[in-house]
Amino acid sequence: MDTTGIRLNILDRYLIKEYLKAFFVGFFFFSALVVIVRLLDKDIKYFDEDTTYLYALKIVLLQAPRRIMEIVPVSGFVAIFFVLGRMVRNNEFVAMKAGGISVYRVLIPVILVTLILCVLFSIFYNRVASPAYHQANLMQKKTGPTFRRYLPFIGKGNRVFYLNSIKLNEKSIHGITIWETSDDGLIERSIYAKKATWTDTHWIFTDGNIRYFENEVEVGFETFQEKLLERFEEPERFIGSDKDPRAMTIKELKEQIAYKKEAGQISRIEQVKLHHKIAYPFAAVVVVMLGAPIAIRFGKAGFFAGLVIAFFLVFIYWALSFATFEGLSENGKLHPFLACWGANILYGIVGTILIWRTPK
Repeated sequence: MDTTGIRLNILDRYLIKEYLKAFFVGFFFFSALVVIVRLLDKDIKYFDEDTTYLYALKIVLLQAPRRIMEIVPVSGFVAIFFVLGRMVRNNEFVAMKAGGISVYRVLIPVILVTLILCVLFSIFYNRVASPAYHQANLMQKKTGPTFRRYLPFIGKGNRVFYLNSIKLNEKSIHGITIWETSDDGLIERSIYAKKATWTDTHWIFTDGNIRYFENEVEVGFETFQEKLLERFEEPERFIGSDKDPRAMTIKELKEQIAYKKEAGQISRIEQVKLHHKIAYPFAAVVVVMLGAPIAIRFGKAGFFAGLVIAFFLVFIYWALSFATFEGLSENGKLHPFLACWGANILYGIVGTILIWRTPK
């Protein structure tokens, strides 16, 4: 009877169980630490004096889902370092190699489980963390779905909009000016209305005026009580243009990018944030690939040594991904895909080389 398959199944279950246990203990510990530190230190400084502590707590808790995503790679590294390091100290790893089980075979179930966790966290990042972060921003600004400030927006058809306030629920805009320009950028017409509403296909302006220009010199003027104008823009897009790209979902970012491209606008920041939302949740996979051979080589150093190494490696990852690559991409000096996936690719290559060079 071949007992190799049975031994591997038992080993796989053991590794997965111990890894998940260590991962989630670290994840919840670091998540609680992030929330407490943010609440007691950084975030509380940005609140007004009349903001209640309960209100501040709600904002911090809404910001937490996005911020705890930052510690997923740390949790993965600490978990793999703790599990494999303990196996090395207890000579379990030596026993497995003596039984003909290779390093690659030991790491396969852990990497597959980490990949599944990354997919789940990617969904969480998009569906939960981003909308919650947007709600926190609205609460911190003390604004709701109604925007009351001078909001510029570059639309389609060489139109530039200036809005005083917009109420999406009431389908109304108060104080709107539209500048229409030629392909050369010269103003041809301006439309002002005290109020605007909209249908599926048209703007309805009331109580306003139209000014006509030739070579930037006013050549005509007329007033109106009501005027229809063909509508190309979605009113939600006006507010969307003011929305923090970090708080947008993948769908919202794709729509914003498509609209900006059609309107001839620059969409570098949105493209970077789109690739970031897809790439960053998978940082845990490459960090685990990097951490596994380090744990096998230096696991006897202990848990706290692994913690220090984890923070160092993840700090380098953040420095490469956020501060360097994404910054260069937002300035137009690096393609968004390479900027956001570059650190993953680099860490993955280094991790693969270290695993390959690990004594079998």
